[in-house]
This record gives sequence, structure tokens and C-alpha cells, in this order.
Amino acid sequence: MMVATEIEAFYANMSSLMEQVKESSPLKVLREKAFDHFLELGLPEEKGGSFQYVPLNSLYKESFSIARSHSFSKEEVEALIYPEAKGSCLVFVNGFFEPSLSCAGALPKQIVVLNLSDAMRSYGTFLQNRWSKTLREDTDPFAILNLALHPQGAFIYVPPKIVLTAPIHCLFLTTDSSQLSLPRLQLFIASHSEVKCITSTIGKGFSNGVIDVALEEGARFSCVDSSPSKEGSSFSSLKATLKRDSYLSALTLYPRKKLTRHSFQIALGGENAEALIQGGWMLKEKEETHVHVLMRHEAPSCRSMQKFKGVLDDASRSSFEGKIFVTPDAQKTEAYQLNNNLILGEYAVANSKPNLEIFADDVKASHGATVSELNPEELFYLTSRGIPKDIAKNLLVQGFIGELLQQVPYPSIVNQELAYVKNPFL
Repeated sequence: MMVATEIEAFYANMSSLMEQVKESSPLKVLREKAFDHFLELGLPEEKGGSFQYVPLNSLYKESFSIARSHSFSKEEVEALIYPEAKGSCLVFVNGFFEPSLSCAGALPKQIVVLNLSDAMRSYGTFLQNRWSKTLREDTDPFAILNLALHPQGAFIYVPPKIVLTAPIHCLFLTTDSSQLSLPRLQLFIASHSEVKCITSTIGKGFSNGVIDVALEEGARFSCVDSSPSKEGSSFSSLKATLKRDSYLSALTLYPRKKLTRHSFQIALGGENAEALIQGGWMLKEKEETHVHVLMRHEAPSCRSMQKFKGVLDDASRSSFEGKIFVTPDAQKTEAYQLNNNLILGEYAVANSKPNLEIFADDVKASHGATVSELNPEELFYLTSRGIPKDIAKNLLVQGFIGELLQQVPYPSIVNQELAYVKNPFL
């Protein structure tokens, strides 16, 4: 149960951080509006809402700071970058975008990469409109807190008809357990351009990151989240708006931290837009993963798919809450949602809440969820062929969740995750 004094202390902690990040820059007014909105929304309640299964009481007990100082060297950072993204990496340390540790040599020269304060001077109209919409519509207090407190975010503008052959690797690093990391990335992908992205959250502190993507007509964006570090806890939020004929793909792979929460807010606002949101988790001991998806169909002939799989051992916990919202104008929508869970531990718990809200007539939509144990007949078949029971169990787990790896185009990530999938519970 959350104690009122703990919540009050958390508010006081955030107010103190707000005083630290205030600055006489174009971001000052925005920060103040966002923090006021955070206070209006309030912290999530224990019961009900999209945070109902998240153990927030442990978070509220912490006292966080935001500090730019760090000891990372260029060589240490380069060792963390996936080979496929050499020459195209953005590094954030404790929420600060660090150009000196980043590398953009492999990116086309037409692409603009700026910190948000500088971006406000050249792209202020776009950013102001984007953030005004966020403050009007977003009800996630932690995402709004990011908008208020992020110390120095990054902005990427991709001009029309630019195709990135190599992915951009976004490294979100924290230095110690007392640090609150608030990385923020604003992406504007112009018409018929294509961007690929890898994200990794590494460190002992608490990371509360936001990636906000605007896709113009015919633009494409794909993102793979792979965070091998077991340290720390993280909340992440992916927000995206899609115009006509644009495409979004997001895949989250097997988070291994003590606590993770992933939020997806996708708006299909142009005809023939398409979104594919997928994820998988393999949890043990008392690890927790929570997923919240809001997929808004606002235009005709759009398609979306949500597919999430979880394996839970010991006393681990997970939750999935996904909503497909179809407006009256979104005729000929195709929208699907599926959450499958495999329970291995006696005390493991998987909560699932898929739902639909449909206000159009011509729609194809379905949603479903399953929670099951290993099939005893399949396990008997493998053991009767001389396969030890632990190995047989792992083979079945691989068959259940390993399909996600087939969709990853980066061999280094596949090899890293495959080693984990092959031996998760021995």
C-alpha cells in the first residue's frame, strides 16, 4: 500500500528537480506548462488505470537526482554500440544528449541532429505544435514528467526521400542508482523517407524515456529495443503519428530488468497507414514487465497488429493492457491484438486486458489473450526421447517465444538474444 508521505516526498523530489532544470531558454515555458499538467494529472493510483499492476510504491520511496557529470569515455561507449550501427549512434547519459560521445559519420549529410534547445530556434513551430498536442491529449503522468524535466533531449529531422541503410543506435545510459534519467528523442521523418532505430537502456538508475515520432506521407520507421543490462528499472514511451501510406514497426525484446513498463501511443491519422507493435518478455525471480498500448484508428483503410508474448517463472509478474480505438471516420479498418503468456513458476502472475472500442461500421478487428502452462504431452514426448527435463522445457520455451527473433534484421542482436533464449531458466 502506498503511504501518503511517500507520495508527498516524491512530489517534493520532482519539484526540486524542476527548479534545477529551469532555464532562460525557449524550453522554459514548455517545462512549466508540462510540470503544471503533471501536477494536474497526479501520480497514478494503486487501483484502476493503466498503472494498476505496476508496483509504484517502491519507486516513490526513492530520492532521485539529475547530474550531467559522468566518467564514460568514447572507447567505453563504442564497446556498447551494435556493429550494425557503427557511425550512427546517439548517446544520452542521465538523460543528457551528449554529442561528444555520439557519432553521426554514417548518417546522410542532409539529416539534422540537434539538441532540443537549438532545435527550438530552427524548428520551433513544429515542436511547439507537437508539444501542445501532447499537453492537450496525453494522460500518462510519467510521459508528461519527461517533457517537464528532461535535461537535454535530441531532435532529428530527416528530409524527404532519404533512406537510411544503417540503423541509428540510441544508447540511454545512467551512472548510478540515485540518478533519474529522462532521455527524450523527437523524430520528424519527412515524406517517403525511411529510418531504422535500435534502443538500449543501460545502467543502475531509473530511466523514464520518451521517443516521439512524426511520420509524414509514405514515411517508414522501425525500432528494435534490446537492453541486455539487468541493472536498474525503466519506463519507456513510444508516441507516433502516422500520415497517409506511412508505416511503423516496433519490437521490444526480452527486458531483463527488475521492473520495466512500456507504453505505446500510436495514432493512424492518414489513409492506408500501418502499424505493427510486438514484444516478448522472459521473467524470473521477482522481475516485472508491464505493457500498455493505445492504438487509435482515425482514418480509413488503416491496419494495425499488436502481438505480445511472455514467459514467467518463479514469482515474476507481467501485465498487458491494449486498446484498439476506431473512430467513426475509420472505415475499412483492420486491427488485431493478441497476448499469449506461458506460466512456469508456481507464484508467477500474468494479467491481460485486451479491449476494443469501435465506432465505425466496416471494420475487421479481433483481440485475444491466453495464459497457460507447458503442454505436459509435449514435455513427455521430448523426455521420452532421452532429452533431460530442463532442456526439454527450454526447447518448448524457445518454440513459444523465439519467433520474435526471426523478425530482427541485425545479426549481433539476434546472437545476443539467442544465447539468452536458449538458456533462460537452467
